[in-house]
Amino acid sequence: MQARFSAQREDLFFNLSGVLMVLILSLVVLLNWQGWAVSGPQVALLIGFAAMLTRQPAIGGPYSRAYLYLGTQLLILVFALAYSPLFIFLFYILSVQALMLLPMRTGLGWVMLFTAITGFVTFYHDFRPYEDLVTTLVNGAGFFFFGAFGNALVRAQRARDESQRILAELTDAHVRLQRYAEQAESLAVAEERNRLSREMHDTLGHRLTVSIVQLEGAGRLLERDRQRAGQMVQTVREQLVEGLAELRTTLAALRDSGVGPSLTKSLQTLASEYTQATALPVYLSLPRDLLALDEARRMTLYRAAQEGLTNTQRHAGANAVWLELQETESGLTLEVEDDGIGLPPEGIRPGIGLRGMQERAQQLGGTLDIGVSSRGGVGLRLWLPLGEERANGKE
Repeated sequence: MQARFSAQREDLFFNLSGVLMVLILSLVVLLNWQGWAVSGPQVALLIGFAAMLTRQPAIGGPYSRAYLYLGTQLLILVFALAYSPLFIFLFYILSVQALMLLPMRTGLGWVMLFTAITGFVTFYHDFRPYEDLVTTLVNGAGFFFFGAFGNALVRAQRARDESQRILAELTDAHVRLQRYAEQAESLAVAEERNRLSREMHDTLGHRLTVSIVQLEGAGRLLERDRQRAGQMVQTVREQLVEGLAELRTTLAALRDSGVGPSLTKSLQTLASEYTQATALPVYLSLPRDLLALDEARRMTLYRAAQEGLTNTQRHAGANAVWLELQETESGLTLEVEDDGIGLPPEGIRPGIGLRGMQERAQQLGGTLDIGVSSRGGVGLRLWLPLGEERANGKE
């Protein structure tokens, strides 16, 4: 079944034209009344033709209905032509309908059939070869012209309907795109909030933790070693100043990770500051020639090391920390281990920091695991794959 489309205006126009043609021919028959035996059947055939016009199949409907309709109308006209060649004019209507209801090639076949029938009738009623041939050719050209006009209207209507369909689809797609854009904006806002949360925790949280440890130590040493306590208070002040600067930077742009171009130097500085602040030794194991990493990987590895050291100071009760970075063909592995009390019986409940580290790792296609370390305490293990970093050379 062919796709239907709206052609109500064309149907109405041609149906009215057909009915008008039938009325004109009926008037001609009545004005030249030849009795019921001759004119009566002609009027009946005209009424049947007009009745069939009201049953014209829908344009774009099944071809079988079009064939049945055209065949029935043709049969009516064949009977009508047996009485008078006047009914040849009704073939103009059928020619238009044939090329509206059927494909161009099939419709032209019907038009040629109509031309042949009218030619035969013309020669039969008045055998004048030259004049009849001209009349037949003129009728055939008229059939084709009116049929082509109807076919052009149908194709134009199809084009309009297709344009309206495409416009409706584009409008719907535009609405969906707006919804997707709103959703994407909401997701971007949520992602930015998560990133801000991670940045705040990784920068300010680390500084405040170290400062709290320093103040606790200064409080214990205040009576016994004022000089040492003063040094620790000065370290707290420096940590708070640096934390405030990092907070301002994070809130202002969130562009700079706080990690320099050399991850090795950044980790060495981090370990040195941590040991100075907590008195816990950090045993480093870093590659001699580390690949030059992009900022996202440098920041993720640095924040993971920072998170591991911070959690060790808060919860582990450890005497030392081991920080190791390994480079393999498949990727980079960072491990932070301690010799503390180990995992609690109920397991670890990831806080903001660990969740942020897991999100960072997943975004880069890596993994973050927390478990028992070989030192007896807790071990944090971060693995990140390497992409185009190998083409960037060494640090």
